Amino acid sequence: MSLEQLTAKLTENFGKEDYESCLKLLTPIKIQLIEHNLFVPSVQSSVNPNDLLITRSILEIGALVSINLVQMQEFSNYIVQLKPFYDLEHIKTESNQKNKLLSLYLLLLLTQGDLAMFHIELENFQNHKMSVDELEKDEFLSIPIKFEKWIIDGDFNKVYETLSSKHKFPCKEFNLFEDQLLNSIRLNIANDLEKVYKQLPIENLKLLLFLKEITETQEFIDNFDWKLSNGIVDFRKKEQTIGEQANIIDEINDEKAIIKNSFVYATEMESII
Repeated sequence: MSLEQLTAKLTENFGKEDYESCLKLLTPIKIQLIEHNLFVPSVQSSVNPNDLLITRSILEIGALVSINLVQMQEFSNYIVQLKPFYDLEHIKTESNQKNKLLSLYLLLLLTQGDLAMFHIELENFQNHKMSVDELEKDEFLSIPIKFEKWIIDGDFNKVYETLSSKHKFPCKEFNLFEDQLLNSIRLNIANDLEKVYKQLPIENLKLLLFLKEITETQEFIDNFDWKLSNGIVDFRKKEQTIGEQANIIDEINDEKAIIKNSFVYATEMESII
């Protein structure tokens, strides 16, 4: 099939949410884009701007197909391929998918704990003349920005509340990150618990980690190589020098406050349920 026919078929299948069929079409399409010198844009190229817009649209479909199939590495690759298209100054037509896709990429960075790259990506928006106020008001970008702030502040309750309340996100793909984000904050809390406590009742641990079942909590305990005996979880710690202990006193005090807030919130939620 020609590039035009393949693209038409891709668009049709994407409209039907037939992502597996889209995936099969994307490889031959990308090969033809390379053959037509369209896969990588160039400011010195004499390529028709409309052809570049079509290529951009194809790559955006590829990114959305990847994320809906939970192929996160492939999604990241598409974002890398799309960025040069978003930076083309002679293409005046703004993409209506750009902020959505980059917001999803920001969420992916959050789930991976890559806060350095998260902030680099935000700075890129500011370099493109978007103010902090505009970023925080954007229907897509505001979501990862809020989540990042809550995670940095240790306000995990707000992340959990937003995700568990079946919050209406501006696109369905945001919901794909629910489990990953919750697991990310659970890891943060678990690391704090190891520093602050020697032991905790398993019921308290379940509440603190926003888990619903004891069996889930037991799996978490096994993954962290903690000990469970008579309903008490023992957080095994390596021995620390006096100097190391002195260096983390302030950090522990902050973590105690975070854990206390999480426990109060979780207890209240448990009583409501």
